[in-house]
Amino acid sequence: MNILGIDTSTNNCSVGLVTDGKIIGQNSRIGRSMASEQLIELIDGLLSKTVPITEIDAIAVSIGPGSYTGLRIGLSTAKGLAFNRKLPVLPVPTMAVLESAARRTVDSDMVLLIKSHRDLAYYVLSRAHEPLPIDEITIGYETFSEINKRFGNKYLYVSPSEISPDVFQPLTRCYPGGEYAALLAFDFYDRLLPLSTPGLEPMYFSEFEVKKWKPNQTFG
Repeated sequence: MNILGIDTSTNNCSVGLVTDGKIIGQNSRIGRSMASEQLIELIDGLLSKTVPITEIDAIAVSIGPGSYTGLRIGLSTAKGLAFNRKLPVLPVPTMAVLESAARRTVDSDMVLLIKSHRDLAYYVLSRAHEPLPIDEITIGYETFSEINKRFGNKYLYVSPSEISPDVFQPLTRCYPGGEYAALLAFDFYDRLLPLSTPGLEPMYFSEFEVKKWKPNQTFG
């Protein structure tokens, strides 16, 4: 099975290809703004070196939380590619994608952070050797100072966002990637497939409270 993965949740626009549970390739570009045309260029570049679009069996997309514009571009592009070929679009929580990327180098407990705006961030506590549940992830949304009060310096902070290391210590930079979205989609294909519906929307948050993402549920 060939799964194309797309992650546009941060300023790192990334695509990846997984074949039968193995990462075959990836392509990415970092920038503050990303147009759908640039995303298509990344996809074309990846597939030109791996498999043709006609051999793709499913498209995985990082569904949020993250950049409002980026998430919409990623999902609309995935839907457009999938429509004519009648492929499933598999929504993968961005926090799970970020965790999968970070676990390549981090084997301890860690706090995953994705900056929202101003001094607000989404966060999840990821325990070592306990992957986040793909279908029910508790996500916090608080100010930097509130997150600091909650966790202090007991854990490593991992974030793709531009956050000063003076705010969170210790802090390391890590980006979610399309290849990790595709890998999770392969591992949890049967659980994500029922979520592939025409009405699929990105995962948005707006209230200052902890929420859970569950199958067939989005937040606005």
